[in-house]
Amino acid sequence: MRPADNGRIFCLGPSCRVNGIAYIAGMTVEISAGLYAHIPFCKNLCLYCDFYSKIGSGSEIERYLDSLTGEAALLGREYVGYRYDTVFLGGGTPSILEPVQIRRLFDSLRSAMRISTKAEITIECNPSSLTSESLENYKAIGINRISLGVQSFDDRHLRRLGRTHTAAEARAAFELVRRCGFDNISVDLIYGLPDQTLEEWTADLDQAIEFGPGHISAYNLIIEDETPFGELYRRGELDLPPDSFQGEMYATLKERLGGAGYARYEISNFARPGRECRHNLKYWRLEPYIGLGPSAVSSNLALRWKNKPDLDSYLRSLESGQPPPHETEELTPEKTRQEYIMLSLRLAEGLSLDELKTRYDYDLIRERGESLKALASNELVVIDGDRVRLADKGLFISDEIIVKLI
Repeated sequence: MRPADNGRIFCLGPSCRVNGIAYIAGMTVEISAGLYAHIPFCKNLCLYCDFYSKIGSGSEIERYLDSLTGEAALLGREYVGYRYDTVFLGGGTPSILEPVQIRRLFDSLRSAMRISTKAEITIECNPSSLTSESLENYKAIGINRISLGVQSFDDRHLRRLGRTHTAAEARAAFELVRRCGFDNISVDLIYGLPDQTLEEWTADLDQAIEFGPGHISAYNLIIEDETPFGELYRRGELDLPPDSFQGEMYATLKERLGGAGYARYEISNFARPGRECRHNLKYWRLEPYIGLGPSAVSSNLALRWKNKPDLDSYLRSLESGQPPPHETEELTPEKTRQEYIMLSLRLAEGLSLDELKTRYDYDLIRERGESLKALASNELVVIDGDRVRLADKGLFISDEIIVKLI
């Protein structure tokens, strides 16, 4: 098979496979893909966050929405065979936009790209920026999933992180989202915070469970170099819990959420049945996706490209009708095979040895059998027929384990 210029795939041999599905020769295959739009604006920059964001003015936001529309039109013409069954507005803080601006953005996206009427459509929201009016407008636009960036229900930790909301506002926002009729809600939490105790982390989990969202993402704090936290850490002014203690926090996370009916489907993501994030699963299962905006990443199965994280150059390029500056890498069979192993092991469903052979002609038992045997004997992975999964003991040290198998 070969990827065509228009985003379809055309089978040249007697048959071909796309994402594990077989097609007959001569058939043009339309591809289900994910669509991500980056909104790089925030009211305040969190001290730990290294996602590309800035504090923008009203006129700059308007210019940006025009440019985002322009990029969508360019990629929509190039990938006419893509049908988007997931859409994700991330940031930054997408909920900083006025409802009329979000409506305008979606009108443009739907005009330029084929968005499924049954698409999962997510918007990331800061609890302090939500109102009944904005939520009602989200529903009218077709947004059906709200991701609340809570991070903690402890005001002390929220202040330390540089968040603009309080614990009370987080609770009120969740209740407001429910009252406005959204039943697909995700909550983000962070653990391993400076001076955070196990009791405080358990209280955060219990508060989230009490609200009953369908999905909970929980990440341990990573210190990124180019952030205020990174600078504090270099100066020795950030007292972080040791890895062993963070391991205890992760064990508490699994125990608490598992007991409340949340299944771990990815290392840091837990959901009630049917509430897994379909958009993020596209990344983890190596399916195609298109990203719009500075710093956004796209993949068409053969190439991956990342827009330069620079708003000024993004605006200049799109306002002149040109694609934004970006870097491209070829997705060679070896690279995609390594990523397939890594990402599959992050998922609770694990790695299919048969699928690995079919897609990449790679026999993990033959190539990494000794490492696999040692990991299994140390109860870090579980081999169950065709599947290799991370054992509970290996979840918090997944990166070390994955390196041994790729």
